[in-house]
Amino acid sequence: MTEQNGKSPPRWQTELAAVLGRLVTAADGAITCDLGGLAACRRGLRKRPMDEPAMWKYIAPVCLAVPPEWGARAVQRVEAATHYALALHAFHQQSRQRPMHQRGEEHRANTLGLAGARLRNVLVKKDIATDGVDRRFYAAATADSVEEVVGHLRAFVPQLREHDVPLDYVRLAADLAAWPNPELRTKIRRRWGLDYHWSPSTDAAPTADKENS
Repeated sequence: MTEQNGKSPPRWQTELAAVLGRLVTAADGAITCDLGGLAACRRGLRKRPMDEPAMWKYIAPVCLAVPPEWGARAVQRVEAATHYALALHAFHQQSRQRPMHQRGEEHRANTLGLAGARLRNVLVKKDIATDGVDRRFYAAATADSVEEVVGHLRAFVPQLREHDVPLDYVRLAADLAAWPNPELRTKIRRRWGLDYHWSPSTDAAPTADKENS
């Protein structure tokens, strides 16, 4: 459900990027936030997908961009992934002065693993123990269900927020949408794991296979 081999991402991911862009707009070194929209999405943080009516107008255009031939199950996966990504992003963005949704560079996707690596690097520079970060990241990465992954991310994202480390929430949504597929889940775990142990001081991220999901 993500872009592969340099191809354009599925339209639902493009639509999600547009929704995130409307919630937080950056221009001339300043950001403008849709405070009402972000508050609505935060209310969905501990709710099941589609259980927060205020989020429906943000989720619906993304789900409508899923090709009908993918089937109802694919729509449900995108729906859940979009709900969780928007809710986590809204919490991550709260009181931050720069966008916390940040797309990766062409050769370096800003995955959960890479965001975690940057967080660890910040903590090391501040002489803060990284045990808690390691524990929460490994718990999320080894979870079997999307709900379990998100449960661990609810504890991991506050650490990213505290230290002003951004994450690509379109990529996270793509990974969550693909998570129920065991083969794709294995690829995503491998990507996250390699990225997590990449040192941000080096010139390039690991060159693992790009088809994360």
